[in-house]
Amino acid sequence: KEEKAKTEKQAEELRSNMLGKVDGFGAMLEEMKKSLDVLEEKQSKVELMSTELTTRHMNVLLRNVIDKVPQKWEEIAICLEFEDNKITSLKDPKLNNKDLCKEMLRSWLRKDKDTGNLQRSLKTLCNALVERDCRPQAEKLVDEVKGHVEMI
Repeated sequence: KEEKAKTEKQAEELRSNMLGKVDGFGAMLEEMKKSLDVLEEKQSKVELMSTELTTRHMNVLLRNVIDKVPQKWEEIAICLEFEDNKITSLKDPKLNNKDLCKEMLRSWLRKDKDTGNLQRSLKTLCNALVERDCRPQAEKLVDEVKGHVEMI
């Protein structure tokens, strides 16, 4: 009887511990959803202000991305659907990561069918940044675009 009671108590403690972890993961998922909602809300506000953004303005905004995440340029390129051979062609041993990031983003601006449409281009780039654990840079980009659109 004692052994059975001890086993039942251990099972209950384990069950309780597991439920606590599940609740913790649920709370974490909720926080992630809230963060995404905030980002989408910011993007929607930018879309309402303007749907057009010139390449010149986009280049100004991209400088901050280049400055903050140059070491992840290849990962971001993959998220922006660059093919392996295009990524390979961008690699130049004479260039540092910052310059490689700049070249990759310039190439993306030239090829992106949505360039010129602020909301789509911004969303595409922000999604790539978020996928590569660069959420702060994505949020900053949205805020900066908002500022530039107000100046246009």
